[in-house]
Amino acid sequence: MVRKSSRAAGSGGQPSSRSRTTTLVALLSCGALALSACGGSSPTPSSSAGPDARGGTPQAGGTLTVALSSIPPVIDPYATTLQANWQTARSVCEPLFDISTRYEVKPVLVDSYQYDQKLTYVMKLRSGVKFHDGKDLTAADAVASIQRFLLTPGNGAVLGTNLESVKETGDLELTLTLKQPSAIVPTLLTTAYIMPASVQQDRPITEPANDLICTGPYKLASYQADREIQLVRYDEYAALDEPGDGATGKKVAYADKIVLTPMPETSAQVQALQTGSIDMTSALPLDTYQTLASSSTAEPVLLSALSGSTVVFNKAKGAMSNVKLRQAFLAALDQTQIMGAGFGNADFYDLDGSIIPKVNATFYTTAGAEAYNKPDTAKVAQLIKEAGYDGKPIVWMTTKADPTWYGPVEPAVQLLKTAGLNIDLQVMDQASLIQRRTDPSQFDLFSSGIPTYADPLLLPYLQDGFPGAWTNPEKNSLLSSLATEPDNAKRVQLWGQLQALIYTDVPFLKFGTTRPLLAVSPRTHFDNADALMYGYYNVWLQDS
Repeated sequence: MVRKSSRAAGSGGQPSSRSRTTTLVALLSCGALALSACGGSSPTPSSSAGPDARGGTPQAGGTLTVALSSIPPVIDPYATTLQANWQTARSVCEPLFDISTRYEVKPVLVDSYQYDQKLTYVMKLRSGVKFHDGKDLTAADAVASIQRFLLTPGNGAVLGTNLESVKETGDLELTLTLKQPSAIVPTLLTTAYIMPASVQQDRPITEPANDLICTGPYKLASYQADREIQLVRYDEYAALDEPGDGATGKKVAYADKIVLTPMPETSAQVQALQTGSIDMTSALPLDTYQTLASSSTAEPVLLSALSGSTVVFNKAKGAMSNVKLRQAFLAALDQTQIMGAGFGNADFYDLDGSIIPKVNATFYTTAGAEAYNKPDTAKVAQLIKEAGYDGKPIVWMTTKADPTWYGPVEPAVQLLKTAGLNIDLQVMDQASLIQRRTDPSQFDLFSSGIPTYADPLLLPYLQDGFPGAWTNPEKNSLLSSLATEPDNAKRVQLWGQLQALIYTDVPFLKFGTTRPLLAVSPRTHFDNADALMYGYYNVWLQDS
């Protein structure tokens, strides 16, 4: 089976042993956890045509100035687990595969690859690709980068557990041999940014490569931790011919220079945008939308719904270890009311029962979601009675640090109390919540959030060891099949079965999916707002 660079990446083969597959599945979820953290006028979502000022004919030139909440102390993506620190790497570096705005995994530095649906991937690199130091990309560079990638947490650790060897089998060819079949090797490699072997070879993870010699459309001009980063166009960049989409396809460095400047306060970012000091903000609270919409010098940009607001139940002990009581929670919640009260304007969120949001066209499914947003007072009363609930306080840990976590909490608590459930809401800082959720004696449920993943195997909630302890044998069997099934259509069906199980066993529940908010100056233009999450290429400046 040969995969060309214009097609989405595929999946794995058949399991060699149940025990090793179960271990791999647990690590997959662990990897995802490490990467993810461990009224007014109506906005226009990016899925519809935005204001004309953002379109037009692309043109080169100018300096694009972007405000970040902070300039990270480390910009080497191998030396940090925080994706927020990868802003520079996304525009400067490229992996073998990357992700489109529809969460399709596609080749980037790979020209084509073969997978025998068992244990072997053979990948051929694109010819004519040059690093920022002028040297040609070779298989030796890819092998050295992957070997260092294996030392990282998250996707690197997952791949390392299942990788028997990675070898250079030609100037532009590398071969990966697995210990057991895997459906998502290309997906795991989307965070393995390729650098020269001279940079990556034998470099400890504790020794960051902050010069970032890569293959991307921009190259690093200067980096001052906590102060500023400057990028300049790389004129020798080898772009793909396919239309640009997220981090895939053609990437064009329209701006001569990109300046990333630290601005931790939201109000400072908004003011700087209004005064013309910057051209783009980082993610902003949704409650700043109206201020931006009423300004003549700033334009709000709502992206597709990406972040699922959730709550996770303690299945190991306490009241919520009873599945009947978890089902009662689900039946008590009017998500239309909850999301409306929590986030205001209905264009800020989607009422969407799919665990994987609509933006991921491959794995979006309504399987089991007929139970979503179906409040039923009589059903709640019956389930509470069957659970034998005695009215003891049910401890819900939450935090105001993340609006997507806290937004649904207060309206949901009111509905649950009306239904007869005695909720003890405990609000704390995010670090305390993350620490306390590891102790089952400390809580009955806790607030959380699900970012959008390219593959459901990366969802941390699905692992046995994630706080809340969902140890369901049927779940683990479906995960094992999902991890090793080579046919993508069958994998989609398996995920549908697993989502249906989630709605039956209710290990966690989703309130809805919110839209990230950015803001840009009137002179900042782009074809696809969702692509702004992937890098600063394909963005141009046009003064009126």
